[in-house]
Amino acid sequence: MNDWPNEYKLRIIKEFKPLDKPLFKGNEDSIYGVIWSLYFRVCDAFKSFCTLFENKQYYDAFIIAGHTLETCAMLSYIKDGKTEEDRKTNYNKYLASSALGRLKACLELEENLEHEISWQLFVVLLKIFYPVGAHIVKNKDNPKEKHEEAIKLINYRKGPNQEKVGLLNKYYAPVKTTEYIKEFRKNLPFDDKDDFNYFYSKYCSYKHSNMLTPGASFENSDEVDYFDNVLNLILGIIVYLQSSDFSLFKQP
Repeated sequence: MNDWPNEYKLRIIKEFKPLDKPLFKGNEDSIYGVIWSLYFRVCDAFKSFCTLFENKQYYDAFIIAGHTLETCAMLSYIKDGKTEEDRKTNYNKYLASSALGRLKACLELEENLEHEISWQLFVVLLKIFYPVGAHIVKNKDNPKEKHEEAIKLINYRKGPNQEKVGLLNKYYAPVKTTEYIKEFRKNLPFDDKDDFNYFYSKYCSYKHSNMLTPGASFENSDEVDYFDNVLNLILGIIVYLQSSDFSLFKQP
């Protein structure tokens, strides 16, 4: 794959055909909806990547590729559990981590919850987080007990939001993106996986505007090796999707 021309790699990406969207009755477990939502987010990202790459918007294509990697890693984290119990546990961890992130973002928008819209948003997010939050509690000895304790401490309207954020940080340890990436690498159906770590490190540096990272210039494509790296990354993700079994997540 490393020796293929870039034009050939891009053509393979453009010709990728996603699986058909499944039809659900509406009473399925929410894990099914999340699996397919992540899958089609990855497939949509391929289209954005190709459009940007073909128009020489290489930096933006690079960022979209990083988003694709993160999303597919989360998909794999849930989907590739060895047993139904593993898949359900990983799903709950993913959902809890996502809900916790949105909960903290909600609290960081304002100093308190005096405004009605802020309070209502907090209540909705707390309802999503409450059933699954015990899965990411730091205290592994009494996670359910500690989870209940934390919810009681933050489930009130008065007081500074920063105090609630501090409590959430104290009680919970969400799954980090690096953990999703690490597990994803284990599930890739090929051996050459080093490019994934290298790419993800570069992606994070650019995305977060790391002060130690030089500017990204792609004006002279002959001198830049990012093209090969990013195209190989997308191709690797496509190989993973094409070799994956999604039959467990289709309508019974």
